Amino acid sequence: MKNVTAYLSLLFCGMVVLSSCSGEKEPPPPLTYTGENPRVQDPLSPEDSQKHIQLPEGFKVELYAAEPNIINPIAFTWDERGRLWVVQSQDYPHGLANDVGGDRITICEDTNGDGKADKFTDYATEQNLTTGITLVNGGAIVSQAPNMVFLEDTDGDDKMDKRTVLFEGFGTWDTHAGPSNLRYGVDNMIWGSVGYSGFENQFQGKPVEFKMGVYKFAKDGSYFEPVGQFNNNTWGLGFNENFEIFGSTANNNHCCYVGIPLNHYDYLNKLPSWAVNADFIQGHYEITPVDTIPLQQVDVRGGYTAAAGANFYTARNYPEAYQNQMYVCEPTGHLVHIAKIVKDGAGYKEVDGGNIFASTDAWTAPVFAETGPDGNLWVADWYNPVIQHNPDKRGMDNQIWNADKGEGNAHLNKLRDYGHGRIYVITHEDADDSDITSLDPEDDKALLEALGSDNMFWRTTAQRLIVENKKVSLIPGLINMAGNNDIDYSGLNASALHALWTLKGLGALNDSNTAANEVVKKALASSSYGVKRAALALLPATKESSEVLAQSGLLSSTDLHMRLAAVLRAGELPESSALYLEIEKLSKDDASTSDKWLNAAIKIYFRELNFQEVDPSTVVMVIPSAEEKKTTWNYTTDKPADNWTKLEFDDSDWKKGAAKFGGDKMKQVNTPWSSSDIWMRQEVVVSDEITEPVIKIAHDDDYEIYVNGQLLMSETGSSEVYKYIKLDKEKGELFKKGKNLIAVHCVNTGGNQHIDMGIGKVGRIKADVTFILNTVNQEMAYDKKTLHATAGQTVEIVLNNKDQMSHNLVVIQPGSVETFGAMVDGFLKNPEAEKMGYVPKSRYVLGATDMLTPGVTGSVVFKLPDTPGIYPYVCTFPGHWRMMQGVIIVTAPGSYISEDKEALKISAMGGGGSHDFLKFFGVADGKILSNGGKNTVIYTENSMELGTLLPTTDVLLLSNNKPLDKNTRNAIISRVNSGDMNMLIYHPSTWYNWEDWPEYNKTLVGGGSRSHEDLQEFEVRVLKPDHPIMKGVPSKFRIVDELYRWEKDPEAEIEVLAVSRGLKSGEEYPTVWIVKHPKVKIVGNTLGHDERAHGHKAYQAILKNSLDWVEK
Repeated sequence: MKNVTAYLSLLFCGMVVLSSCSGEKEPPPPLTYTGENPRVQDPLSPEDSQKHIQLPEGFKVELYAAEPNIINPIAFTWDERGRLWVVQSQDYPHGLANDVGGDRITICEDTNGDGKADKFTDYATEQNLTTGITLVNGGAIVSQAPNMVFLEDTDGDDKMDKRTVLFEGFGTWDTHAGPSNLRYGVDNMIWGSVGYSGFENQFQGKPVEFKMGVYKFAKDGSYFEPVGQFNNNTWGLGFNENFEIFGSTANNNHCCYVGIPLNHYDYLNKLPSWAVNADFIQGHYEITPVDTIPLQQVDVRGGYTAAAGANFYTARNYPEAYQNQMYVCEPTGHLVHIAKIVKDGAGYKEVDGGNIFASTDAWTAPVFAETGPDGNLWVADWYNPVIQHNPDKRGMDNQIWNADKGEGNAHLNKLRDYGHGRIYVITHEDADDSDITSLDPEDDKALLEALGSDNMFWRTTAQRLIVENKKVSLIPGLINMAGNNDIDYSGLNASALHALWTLKGLGALNDSNTAANEVVKKALASSSYGVKRAALALLPATKESSEVLAQSGLLSSTDLHMRLAAVLRAGELPESSALYLEIEKLSKDDASTSDKWLNAAIKIYFRELNFQEVDPSTVVMVIPSAEEKKTTWNYTTDKPADNWTKLEFDDSDWKKGAAKFGGDKMKQVNTPWSSSDIWMRQEVVVSDEITEPVIKIAHDDDYEIYVNGQLLMSETGSSEVYKYIKLDKEKGELFKKGKNLIAVHCVNTGGNQHIDMGIGKVGRIKADVTFILNTVNQEMAYDKKTLHATAGQTVEIVLNNKDQMSHNLVVIQPGSVETFGAMVDGFLKNPEAEKMGYVPKSRYVLGATDMLTPGVTGSVVFKLPDTPGIYPYVCTFPGHWRMMQGVIIVTAPGSYISEDKEALKISAMGGGGSHDFLKFFGVADGKILSNGGKNTVIYTENSMELGTLLPTTDVLLLSNNKPLDKNTRNAIISRVNSGDMNMLIYHPSTWYNWEDWPEYNKTLVGGGSRSHEDLQEFEVRVLKPDHPIMKGVPSKFRIVDELYRWEKDPEAEIEVLAVSRGLKSGEEYPTVWIVKHPKVKIVGNTLGHDERAHGHKAYQAILKNSLDWVEK
């Protein structure tokens, strides 16, 4: 197989030999330069620059538009008339604060058919930071961070006259890491990408936070869904013709594949180690520029450091080898790269396909490439000598960058150009003219025919026009088209695929249209992979669909991509016994479990939880850490020989020291370590098998652990507190009975440093909360029908059967009572049902007691999923489940819901950097504030969610350094000034966090901190012992925390209740104070860095007393 792949790659690369290598060609115009340090090339005219472009044999490039009509083109699209809409972005990268934007959207037309635009209409001017565009409903959806905006033309004059913000939430702190690459999806949603400036908002009552990657949203802005999480600045999104999702990131990941969308992991609060969402499939590092001109690259030099776009060529004008491949721009290399996509198990990988476009003009900067209505690839040339965004201090040949940072985190550079831009079209000598040049929304016949076009642009445009104009009269024709079997040479049945999704967009795939639903089921047997994949996605979520899928054969397909799609869809359908058995077979199939995509999909089906980090109380230590026992290691700070991890290595000349190892600022250090690296070895004797090893580790920074020469675990970053990480069973096989060698390497990358570890195994699971229930005699009921727990908790339910019949208790997933009950009814026919306690195999089951005979007590211990919700429990004895029910109301960690409807309502906001906000300010402090269930506490780290909570909030706890959006800020001030909401302001929120919100520190905090002493022990002294907040607090106490150098604002009126003094510095600062606000009570407290503060009795007393004081 490797030889075949290599041959194909060679063949493909051979086809893209640059045309300059074949035959005689007139040399391009000479380049001229200005200056010496740096020496900067002068710009060329569009016609001269075009001559510097090189393409594969058989291709040529044509100039469609250029300055002065088009300047700084950053994105484009086309309408149904075939007209090009170009975003001209002159606000980028610094135009954040402009009252009048500098961007414009221009419609370009070729009215005389000569292949060049000759009519330019400005659809919208004075726009701000516009980075993406797609057309819907007679207007344009454009990304303008922080907003997604609909620019509408209501009177048909090609001029925008109505602007509607669909939603906000995109970050603007770095303007080259915002939203981009908007596209109309085959699923009738709008898709896009966003870089590390990220996104935060809430939709349909649920907070949405997304770091970076690709997403989709409803055309009216009512729904938003993150789809693929990428690992750095994302500026590329693409679909192949089967509607599979790809993308690119700017920095060294120019080719990404989204195989399992994030929504499949919604039942988890974070992805476990087995999970895979987006894979970085690039097959090479280097770019291949066509000249030796020095590349201006800040980082990833010689590679993809500014990769932009991930669009596929989805027409038929080019030779087959170029079709359905991904085209990625690299403006710093002056090229458009061909990312050849090949199958790799149930995923894909990239093979270097060379370039389709490359220039020797140092100003040429392709930033966007897409298949146009003519079936050719169109390219936006930013045409600029300054391409990269971030400031840079490192030297390079002829460096034009500098370290001067401006707005938008972009470096200031006088060489940035705002006067050039070009649009090119790449054509092939064997291409035919397009059969379609425009579509009339009123021509139904043409719209249906266009769904079968060989150009995906026209197919998708026809689909969009049918859907947005609600052409329900076409449903019969669409049903007929969806049932055809017209397969082209690539295996694509384009018309059927788009017909299916068009039916979905028209609302035809519901219970009222039997024929439409039937054609979806029949499409599962199509000869086209893309059609089957679409049919799977469009199956209604019914029990009948589950049976159809189980019998379709798709779950055992030899095409692993097909199998993956089927397993993922199975996880979304109601469960049936047949479906469960099919997935169970796959879970025992090596070909499925050895493929990372299928393995993850199977685990998703069974709703496998994240067991990686375990509760310390469940761990039995086998090899102790310093916390359990003083342990001695052999260690060195000089790099040892390569075999240092093996038992036979001689470490007799190494030093001996007791863990923990670390710097003098770290707690509980027994052996100093101040160098960059430390290597440690310890021989241990293991008497029993370690089947489920658990690493107990505290580290700063990166570490590796080896057992008998084999890598056990490695991790980057740091953790001041011990964490317990459960490893796979295979890792347990590295240990052997008798003597074992444990070897550790730790690297300090800066700042504090320490390392200590131990190894344990999972013992008996200890529950976080235990409920005791009884069956009610002669009533077929549980005595408790409502329980309360927190997402992620380990729960034990003890059931005492006091009835005269047998009963059990089975906890199941939210919303599954009817479906699971039907499975129970069907399971009764199984001869094994009684032996299995009448509990069928099902992914809905979280845990179950045994079937208990009268007078017997049993229990079940299980871990609740990370998703809040209402989790039912039922009895599965024949005939009982319909009557014998109860629910566990599961809330988010940090939130505590009182059953008293009149309870005090406390909203807590955390989030930001440098703290475990949820663990300490959410869970630990929330438990104290809830006062045993008397108060309701809602914790969030989403600013907009907090905004929705404020109208009914009695007390607001701020413990965040994460920014708050403008509306939430205004709501806080309004609630306080009206006297409706008191405040507790803790630790990170007492800082001067937000320069653009001075009112916060002046009127609410009464001052602020700009620095703190190192994390260490200091002394707190109470100044006002008679104040209610200091009730029961020692007059002096010591605490390990960060001593904030808090200072009062000159205009604020406060009363200081306690101060803290550094034991080394002797400096003293306010620690607890009240702000004398005219309308409300406000308490400030700088304590609270980690568990050493939150677990301190004095801290807890101050928190409880503060709440008591502000609510009275």
